[in-house]
Amino acid sequence: MRLSNSLKAVVAALSITLIAPSSVAMASDNDSQKVVVTAGRDRLGNLAPEFARYNDDILFGEVWSDKTLSLKQRSMITVTTLVASGITDSSLKFHLQNAKKNGVTKEEMSAMITHIAFYAGWPKAWAAFNMIKDIYKD
Repeated sequence: MRLSNSLKAVVAALSITLIAPSSVAMASDNDSQKVVVTAGRDRLGNLAPEFARYNDDILFGEVWSDKTLSLKQRSMITVTTLVASGITDSSLKFHLQNAKKNGVTKEEMSAMITHIAFYAGWPKAWAAFNMIKDIYKD
């Protein structure tokens, strides 16, 4: 079954907000950029098997693995979307850590969040910076 782009976007938004970082391990092959995640099945497989499949196979298996954007670009977009939406829970923390792993530098992250602050709100940027300072402390 193929999902429409709008349904994929809804699944992506829901998945990002519901998955705890401890159950997600994004792995990718640098050549193919195939992202493998089992968090949906690990955490929700018995309760919501279709949602878990959409999360693991569609959101990460297809959307995050699409070669049109790099993992770094996807991480930057995802962090921007989460901060702009006011989501500053474990989902943001996971995606900030992932952004760092995907090559987003401290300087790029700082510039991104500063830019976002003017469009999405100063308090949202403050909340993000409080997480970022711990993730980029080294």
